[in-house]
Amino acid sequence: MFLLPSKRVVFWLHIPHIIRLSNKVRTEFYTGVNDMAFIDVDSENPAGAPTFYNINFAVGYGCKNMEEDVKVVQFFLQRLFSTPQFADKKPWGTMTVDGKVGPVTRSWIIKAQMVCRQDGVNVVIDGIVDKAGNPENSSNRVSSLSHTDYMIRMLNNALRKMDTPVYKTLPTNLQVPGDVRLIFQQINAAGPPMNFGNA
Repeated sequence: MFLLPSKRVVFWLHIPHIIRLSNKVRTEFYTGVNDMAFIDVDSENPAGAPTFYNINFAVGYGCKNMEEDVKVVQFFLQRLFSTPQFADKKPWGTMTVDGKVGPVTRSWIIKAQMVCRQDGVNVVIDGIVDKAGNPENSSNRVSSLSHTDYMIRMLNNALRKMDTPVYKTLPTNLQVPGDVRLIFQQINAAGPPMNFGNA
């Protein structure tokens, strides 16, 4: 590291590729894990190959809360509670898609889980949106620990059915904030291509 007047310059040797996202540098080579949300194939129907947006790490109180994952969840919650079917169930506070988990984000996650339970969907009400699937579980619909449906799948399903025009055009739709649109553009560029099934 060299210090220059009023500037700090850091030199790294043998740095693999660096991906630019907005004004920050994402360096997946540190952990060997990509921390970006991604397109996943439905494990329950691989022949039809419907896809959904999955997150890499859990979002909620006490979780890793990677910024891109949090923004995807926040945006999905914001859209969910703006649909006619859910507008009257909107939780307190204003959801800001900022990539940070605070009281409002946690409240909105819990409210979405409660609404799912009231509608007969088997989800855990814990204020956490887990990544769908894990290396020990071949299903990315049902958790191997709680034997409940993954909330990220429920958010995808709800938006696929109730907010179809926006859900199908997340990388290009101007109703999606620019930084979130960029996340979906990068997710879609990484592939596989989205398959919306019958939506």
